[in-house]
Amino acid sequence: MRDRSKGRRLFFISALFMVLLNFPVLSIFNSGATVSGVPVLYLYMMVVWLVCIAAIAFFINRQNPRKERK
Repeated sequence: MRDRSKGRRLFFISALFMVLLNFPVLSIFNSGATVSGVPVLYLYMMVVWLVCIAAIAFFINRQNPRKERK
């Protein structure tokens, strides 16, 4: 049961970040603006990528709260 729910969460995270890193959303950040000399598009892509990795790591390493601790 836990593997199935973990798989569903990982699929949802993957689908969400695939949408966030696809053309319509990326075109919003594709402007000539910069933040501290870094183009906004590059900054957005890096932040989304790092959040994706952190979310996947969180859900993979998360312990089951119902599981008894020794």
